[in-house]
Amino acid sequence: MSESQGIRYARKSIEASCLLLYKGNSCLTEVKNISASGILLVPLDEECIDDLMVDSVCILEIVVNDTFNLHVSSKVTRIGDDGQIALHYIQIPEEKQVALWQLLGDHVHEVEVFDT
Repeated sequence: MSESQGIRYARKSIEASCLLLYKGNSCLTEVKNISASGILLVPLDEECIDDLMVDSVCILEIVVNDTFNLHVSSKVTRIGDDGQIALHYIQIPEEKQVALWQLLGDHVHEVEVFDT
């Protein structure tokens, strides 16, 4: 591993939608991938939330299917030129943690190298 690389929890691609809430505004997004520590979202509307920036604290309502949704607090870690939003979980309700780990399956314990 070089100095320009880091290690993170492995990401898992899933089909899910997510409502991103920030300062009383909301934005409907699609989940590109999810991990034990965060999520990557793609806004479905070109004008998501204008004043969203790195370090903004958001609430996410992640809807995977009719029986599983996840409500978490998160912090924006990156906003890409293509509009993708990377977030790190700040708080996962205790009653949802097991369900998240089950959703992630083997990805819960796997790590991967990424370029910083």
